[in-house]
Amino acid sequence: MLESLGNIGDFIGGIAVVITLLYLAVQIRQNTRSTRTQSWQAAVAAASDWSREVGMNPESCRIISHGSLDWDSLSDIERVQFNLIMNSFLRNCENFHYQYINGTIDESIWSGWAQRTIAFLDPPGARAWWVTTRFAYSPEFQQFLQEARAAGPLPETLVRQSSYFSE
Repeated sequence: MLESLGNIGDFIGGIAVVITLLYLAVQIRQNTRSTRTQSWQAAVAAASDWSREVGMNPESCRIISHGSLDWDSLSDIERVQFNLIMNSFLRNCENFHYQYINGTIDESIWSGWAQRTIAFLDPPGARAWWVTTRFAYSPEFQQFLQEARAAGPLPETLVRQSSYFSE
């Protein structure tokens, strides 16, 4: 009789362990989803802040527009400003790339940011700037951009739709 009660206790204990493991799995899944959402929201907020700050400053818009087309046309102080603006934007892009390769954001979300990043560096002045500063970025991000450039020029429709620059 005592042995039967012990077996029943072991059985109930085993069920309790399984229920606890299932509960922990659900909690971990919910925590992972919450972390992914928070990461995505932080990245979007940073990119939105950059867009708003640059977009509300006509001088910044002028510098980024002219510098992207012709890096050499900028004065020394404009090059510093251009560098800061570009670094700020590309750090956002690098963050999206990092989150993508680490599985924090989906490919469908990353693909839009990838195209935007490529288009942003497509004008000749932006490319000249990138050559001088690319080593400040992660090797994975550099490789992504190198492979994107090796794939050939952007389709004209993408350039028109996503480019900030005009002559």
